[in-house]
Amino acid sequence: MADERLQRALGWGSVGTGLVLLAFAGRVCRFIRLPGRSGLVRAVGVRDVLVGLGLVLGQERLPWLWARSLSDALDTAWLWKTVRERPHDSSRRAVIAVGGLGLTLVDLVGVQREAR
Repeated sequence: MADERLQRALGWGSVGTGLVLLAFAGRVCRFIRLPGRSGLVRAVGVRDVLVGLGLVLGQERLPWLWARSLSDALDTAWLWKTVRERPHDSSRRAVIAVGGLGLTLVDLVGVQREAR
């Protein structure tokens, strides 16, 4: 029961995050000080919505949990890359990247529990 609640929470979290990224891509880019990346932010939003719906609605959740884990890890790596390239204005991105690392770890707990 707790595993299913975790998976649903991760799914709805992905849907919510994805919708925010789709609706406010320009504002997100300004907030993290990466102007001109709205298209990338929207693409991430679409991916997050699809992965979230897969977790919430799918019968087979393990592939969706892996997709969420890998996508969070990819986002975190991309943010760290931008921190290293532009360290003078990167404090917000660094904080978000640390949060992304934490989410990736939570995702992997979900993968581990589902795989059992």
